[in-house]
Amino acid sequence: MELVRHPDAGSFLRDAQADLERAEAENNMVLGGALRLLGRPRAPERPRYFATVRGGGGLRVAAMHTPPFPLALAGDGPGAGEALERVVEDLRAAGVRPGGVFGPAALADGFAAGWTRAVGEAARVAIRERLFALTEVLPVREAPGALRRAAAADKDTVARWMYDFDAEALGEADAERARAAARRRIAAGETWIWEAEGEARSMAASDRPTRHGVAVNAVYTPPEWRGRGYATVAVARLSAGLLAEGRRFCVLFTDLANPTSNAIYTRIGYRPRADFTLYRLGG
Repeated sequence: MELVRHPDAGSFLRDAQADLERAEAENNMVLGGALRLLGRPRAPERPRYFATVRGGGGLRVAAMHTPPFPLALAGDGPGAGEALERVVEDLRAAGVRPGGVFGPAALADGFAAGWTRAVGEAARVAIRERLFALTEVLPVREAPGALRRAAAADKDTVARWMYDFDAEALGEADAERARAAARRRIAAGETWIWEAEGEARSMAASDRPTRHGVAVNAVYTPPEWRGRGYATVAVARLSAGLLAEGRRFCVLFTDLANPTSNAIYTRIGYRPRADFTLYRLGG
C-alpha cells in the first residue's frame, strides 16, 4: 500500500478524481467536497488534509479533512483494512486529530476501530445514514405556495434554519458557522425557500456539484409548519430543476432513524444506494 499526502484539493483530485467518478453518486461527499474547495483559500489555523492510498492496482481509500468537519472517506470498503491503517498512521504523523469520521459504513467502522486501537480515543456512532439517488422525479401531491431562490433578505431566516437543522440532524450546531453558511450559500444561489401566503415555510439547498450529479441537503421545515407537504414538494421541485439544468442525478442523505423522511424521498423518486456512518471520536 502506498499513501500519498496531498498539499491541496487540486493535487488530491488529479490523483483521485477519475477513480472516484467510477462511483460518482456514492462518492459525492468526498468528490464534490474536494471540487468545491478548488481555489478557496484555507485558513492557516485550520489546515486541510488530503490523502490517497493505492494498492493492488487501484485506489483503496481517499481521505479528506476540512476542519471543523469530520474526516470524510471514500474507497473500497472490503479491501480497505490496510489502507485505513495507513491513513490512521499518517494522520498521527501529521498531527491531525479529527473530531469525527464519516463515510461508507464499512470504511467508517474500520477507521473508527483502527483509530481507537492506535490513539486510545473512544469512537461512538453519532448517526447512521442512507445515501439515495434520483434520476427522475415522480409526481407528488401539491402544497400551497411556490419555490423561490433565497435572497439576501432571507439570510437571518436561513441562518436560523441551518442552525436548527444541524442541531436536530447532527446533535450539534454553531451559530456563527450557520450564519456564514447562510451568507455563502445564498450568494451562490443554491438555497431555496418554499413560500406560502407570503411567508417562508420550508428550505432546501443544492450542494457539492460533480461532473454529472449534485447533492440536495439542508432540507428543513420548522416544527409549526410540518405535516403539510412543504418539504416534499420543495425537494421535488428543486430536484426537477437540477435535472432540467443538465444533471443526470441528484443525491441526498437521510437519517436511518427517521422513517418519515426516508418514505418522503422514496415517493419523490429517490432510491437507496449505500449506507454511511458518522462517528464522533474522543468524545
